[in-house]
Amino acid sequence: MVSVSTTPEYLLADARAALRRRVADARQTELSRAFAAWLLPDTEIGKELEGLVGEAAKREGALQDFQTVAILGFGADAGILGAERIEAFKRGLRRQAGREVVIDGLPVAFCSDAVGILGIALGTRAVADTDLTDLVVKWASRFLKNSYEGERTEDWQRCLFAAGDRQLGSSLNLSIAKSLATADVRTALVAKGAIELGGWAADQDGEQTLSLAICELPDELSHDRVALRLAAVEWIIRSAGPLVGGKHAAAASKHGHPLSPRDVRVHDAVGRERFCTLTNAEIMREVRVKKPLRAEGLKPSGEAAKRCLDRIRSAKGYPLSREVTKKRATRN
Repeated sequence: MVSVSTTPEYLLADARAALRRRVADARQTELSRAFAAWLLPDTEIGKELEGLVGEAAKREGALQDFQTVAILGFGADAGILGAERIEAFKRGLRRQAGREVVIDGLPVAFCSDAVGILGIALGTRAVADTDLTDLVVKWASRFLKNSYEGERTEDWQRCLFAAGDRQLGSSLNLSIAKSLATADVRTALVAKGAIELGGWAADQDGEQTLSLAICELPDELSHDRVALRLAAVEWIIRSAGPLVGGKHAAAASKHGHPLSPRDVRVHDAVGRERFCTLTNAEIMREVRVKKPLRAEGLKPSGEAAKRCLDRIRSAKGYPLSREVTKKRATRN
C-alpha cells in the first residue's frame, strides 16, 4: 500500500484541486466527459455518465458513430445499461465492426482514439456475447497493433490500447508501457480493474503518481490525461486511508473505489455470507445466483462475472477466492 504520510498535505491538496478544476472543464467532447465520469464515479463528474449514456443510447443509424458506441461501452462496464441500452450498444458494435479501417491508404481517425477503443473493448467484455466479441476482436486486429506502434502514439495511449487488447482476450499481446511518466495511467487502470500489476509494482507506481501530480501542472496535459491522473490520485488516497487535504477532510475509504449500481445489485443477490465462505467459481455455480447474474448481462462462469465478483470483494474487504481456499486448508 502506498503511504501518503510523507507527502506534504498542502502540496497534495493543491495538486488535487488543480486536477479537479481541469477535469471539470465542460469544453470537451462527450466521449472525453464520459471517460472522466467512468474514471471518477464517486464525484460530481461521475454523475454525468448516466446522462451521456442515455443520450448516446437514443442515436440510431449513421448517428451511432464511433464515439457514441464507446460512450455506451463505458456505460456497460459501469453497469448502468438496462436491456434496451444493451441492445443499442450491441447494434452499435456490429455497425462499428463492419466499418473500414483504412480509406485512401490512410487509417480512419478512430483507429488512433485510445480512449474510444478502450471504451468499446470494456463494453464488449461486459456484455459477454461470444459471437459479438469474436466480431470485435477481428475488427480490432486489423488496426490496433499498428495504432499501438505508431510513431505519433504516446505511451499513455499505448497503455490504453494494451488495456483494450486485454479486455478482448490479449490476442495481440500488447504490453503496458512501463515509463515513469505513465505511472498514473497504470494506477488509474488498476483502480478500474482494467489491468493487473503486482503489489510492488503497483506501490512504485503509486509513489510516482503522487510525485507527478505535485510536480506537473495539469494545464500542460490533455483532458483525458488529467482525468487519468486525478483518478489515480483519488484511488491512492482512498486506499491509503489517512486524512488528506487539511484537518477537516473526510477520512478516505479503506478499500477500492465505490461499486457501480450493477455491482451493488450483484452483491445484494449473492450476499455477504457467500462471499466470505465460497470461491467465485462456487458462487457462480449456485442456481440461485445464476439468474441474477444473467439478468445483469453477466454469463455465469464468464470472465466478466468473475471480474464483477472480484471488484465487490475488493470494495467490501471480503476475502479473495484464494484466501477462502487457504482458510479451508488451514482448518483441515
